Amino acid sequence: MTIILAIPTKNGIVLASDCQITSGLIRTTGKKIKKVNENCLWSASGEAALIQRIEESINILPDKEAKPLKDLRDILSKTVRKCVMDFFQLVGGRPIDGDFIFVEYAPDPKILHIVLDGTPEWIVDRPFVSGIRSEVSTALFHKYLNLIPNRIDIEKGKLLAYKVIDEVIEVISYGVGPPIDIWQITKEGIKNLNEQEISVLVDLSRGLRETEIQLFLEGGK
Repeated sequence: MTIILAIPTKNGIVLASDCQITSGLIRTTGKKIKKVNENCLWSASGEAALIQRIEESINILPDKEAKPLKDLRDILSKTVRKCVMDFFQLVGGRPIDGDFIFVEYAPDPKILHIVLDGTPEWIVDRPFVSGIRSEVSTALFHKYLNLIPNRIDIEKGKLLAYKVIDEVIEVISYGVGPPIDIWQITKEGIKNLNEQEISVLVDLSRGLRETEIQLFLEGGK
């Protein structure tokens, strides 16, 4: 299971996920966000074996380094569809699961969602949530929707991504877990936040939660 968030902001885009990998009763950690090229990131929820096949296919796409996401849209769609069809036949036609997200900032935030059958859609001016119990994450986002993308910057986008995933992990005990992995794309390029930068978000998120509780208590007087 997985939780993935894509948040557009006025000066960049944030892509974040949990890092727990569950196989039966075994829980490990691993990166779920990867590069398409130096301007584009992608991630996926669903079956690990299917995601691995799609990653292998994306890695060998010709000329992917030089193409923007708008030019890669149909290529990625066909790649996902072919991998899904091949995997479906391989596993004997049983139900399979998968959801795929690609993000870019050049010079505006772009979010491309590709569903299991390969259908691509652009997600415009709003955050996108994929993975386990996505309705929980969507509900946590609801009060911030009118701020996205033009009223928050990349720093607030990273804080919001951390806060939402952290709260989802608290609510859902199976299938998702720490650490939280956060990437940003701005005009300066792609950056994966390090442990020190994540620890700053931990402190800010805790402070924000305490402030919300205090405002609630004061408002009830």
